[in-house]
Amino acid sequence: MRLVYSALILIFMTTSALAKDEWTVTTLDNGLKVMIREYHQVPQVNISTTVKVGAKNETAFYDGATHLLEHLILFRGTEKMSGEEVGEAMKKHGAYFNGYTSQDWTDFVISLPREHLEFAFSIHADMLFRSNFSSEAMDEERQAVLEEINISEDRPQSKVYRTMLGQLFKGHPYEKNVLGTKERVSNVPRDSVFTYYKRYYAPNNMTMVIVGDLDAASTLQLVKKYFDSFPRGELPVDQYHPPQPLQEISRLEIKKDVNQAYLQIGMVGPKSDSPDQYAVDLMATILGSGETSRLWKRLKDELGIVYSTSFEFYTSKYEGPVMASAVLEPKNLALAEEKIREILVAAKTDGFTDEELLKAKNNIRTRYYINHERGLDMADSYAQYDSFIGYEFIQNYPEMIEKTSLAEVNAAARRYLNTDNYTVTTVVPQ
Repeated sequence: MRLVYSALILIFMTTSALAKDEWTVTTLDNGLKVMIREYHQVPQVNISTTVKVGAKNETAFYDGATHLLEHLILFRGTEKMSGEEVGEAMKKHGAYFNGYTSQDWTDFVISLPREHLEFAFSIHADMLFRSNFSSEAMDEERQAVLEEINISEDRPQSKVYRTMLGQLFKGHPYEKNVLGTKERVSNVPRDSVFTYYKRYYAPNNMTMVIVGDLDAASTLQLVKKYFDSFPRGELPVDQYHPPQPLQEISRLEIKKDVNQAYLQIGMVGPKSDSPDQYAVDLMATILGSGETSRLWKRLKDELGIVYSTSFEFYTSKYEGPVMASAVLEPKNLALAEEKIREILVAAKTDGFTDEELLKAKNNIRTRYYINHERGLDMADSYAQYDSFIGYEFIQNYPEMIEKTSLAEVNAAARRYLNTDNYTVTTVVPQ
């Protein structure tokens, strides 16, 4: 779908804990990593292939090129088929297909009835490795992306989030808007985007995850049939610099045609390879996940100064955002920020309770198994996480959450709840 807001895709995604012997994991001679799991609940097969290229790999010249290229691969045809023919073939075989771009990766998915698995591999290979968009087709797709940027700018939740990232991660690759800027999307040459595609869209820079009602051994032979002839390519370079430390509370107000206010308070969290990941997930759940969380009970139930509130941590390859959010009346902004800060200071000073930790672990476990129910969600999570931290992160996640102690969660609160230096971003009525 074209109107995917990729940053939101980076919200905590989970799948089922699976024994390692339930997966067939293979790396082809050309470097393509293939993971297959037989999942016979429904007669469906799901393919999710993640390219290890995201907005973090773009130089200023290529700002937005990764997201634009996602559109071109999905909708503008290949050396064998036009974009219209690709769409018709997908419809004929009952296929759902889509793509997502994040700061860390680009993901392409197909889900369809099991009897059409070979068709899925054929067209998936064609789209990933033989995309062939003309200058005219790219100019048309630019307009779709520019409209997506406009819509994102108009949606207050998207605007406040993206602006917060820009404030929080100055000098860091996550400062960039995944959608790109209008100027670069409008002007980046077709040949430059095609060169970017040919340079990085290579099998040794991809993870393919296949989940569904299939036989793993014969499925692997099909993968080899359609994918092992493509050559290795150049590995991308991340445009990484550590975020500039905040020296004070940074405030930015945006006025838009809205009826209520949107508040986001941002702090810098750990990288995905940090053992603090699990403690910060639990901390965020206690503080702001649902109606039993500390923020909701204090701000909504007791004080009645917000319509909704949450606290979240987004797992990313590099430092991820830790953030408190609220939707409220503009007159309550200052009071809400004050009360949020009080809650965070109390968490740092007094810590959490055993009862809160148990509830948080149960909350995470529930979300974990809900997200295991659909084969496509499982394929997506394994492919996406494997692209920047390794699928073992998902594999071992429940066990690591269960092992995390109250002392570790309290230490994470002291380490990452920076209540003196943070960003405050608001969208308010004009």
